[in-house]
Amino acid sequence: MTRREKNILIATGLVAAIGLGSLFLGERPGGTPGVSAPAQNPQAAQILENALTMARQSTPGVIDGALLAAIDKPWQVAAFYDKPLPNGQAAPKSAAMPRFTGYVELGSGRLAVIDGYEYQAGDTLEGGGYKVLSVTPDKVALESLANGQKLELPYDGQESQSR
Repeated sequence: MTRREKNILIATGLVAAIGLGSLFLGERPGGTPGVSAPAQNPQAAQILENALTMARQSTPGVIDGALLAAIDKPWQVAAFYDKPLPNGQAAPKSAAMPRFTGYVELGSGRLAVIDGYEYQAGDTLEGGGYKVLSVTPDKVALESLANGQKLELPYDGQESQSR
């Protein structure tokens, strides 16, 4: 175990000991739960009384009336939209097509970030199905393991979206 790991364990133990100590030996809060303490300042009590009186005397506005009417309506049984999308709306992107979202050059080696994983030339993609042929900053060349078809993925990272 390294010195850093030992220090982290010591700090964690210290925090746990302080937490347990404050839980069992700490001061108990006064008063009873759910009962508010009386106002100690007479001006604060007067302001509170005035605000409550104004709230009781005011008439609800249009928005308040709509909210009160909506409260009385029964809730929907299904809270989520479960109907299929109409034909005019966009369909989700195909999950089978990998995305080239990053590029790292380390000395003579080049790494491509595809679907969150780093690959170099010759590696097989995590989901299978493709092998990395070459990596450049602008594109990655892939080969399908099923039929040998070659595929080029253009760079699709944050910098390309701002262009």
